[in-house]
Amino acid sequence: MSQLESFVVRAPWAAFGLAPLFLLAGAYFVACLILWSGWRLFLPGTITPFVPLNDDGFAIVYFGVGRMLYYVAPVLVGWSVAFIAARQKLKPFWPCAGLAMIALMGGAAQVHAWRPALRTAGHVSMSLALDHPAGMVHASIILGFTMLPYLLLRLQNVRRLSA
Repeated sequence: MSQLESFVVRAPWAAFGLAPLFLLAGAYFVACLILWSGWRLFLPGTITPFVPLNDDGFAIVYFGVGRMLYYVAPVLVGWSVAFIAARQKLKPFWPCAGLAMIALMGGAAQVHAWRPALRTAGHVSMSLALDHPAGMVHASIILGFTMLPYLLLRLQNVRRLSA
């Protein structure tokens, strides 16, 4: 744990800025990979993978894991940042900046899926754009969920020091 402590103190911009963004990008890559592979496995003849699934329970679970990863990954990455920051007792600038970047990336992430021709494989991609109001609402919800553990742990540390 001492190596993590020294790294966080020496390079807080990397620990609370770059590392969480790369971790979130990796989670989004896995979510897109699940969507693309599920499309090819379970719905090979359809134009889009965003169709209701009828009776195939495994396909529902498979796509559900990808959907859950897409929506929950920003919160889980944010919680890890919050717990590390609260444990290290750092000044709040870098953790709050990291949580804000995670929330913006989580709110801006949009998945796109299209099939260019009937005989070719479909494409799944992701873009980052805050051009719709729902993106800012989503980012605000993510920021609230990720800031809450940080604030609670900081408050607990302050109470512990004052007692």
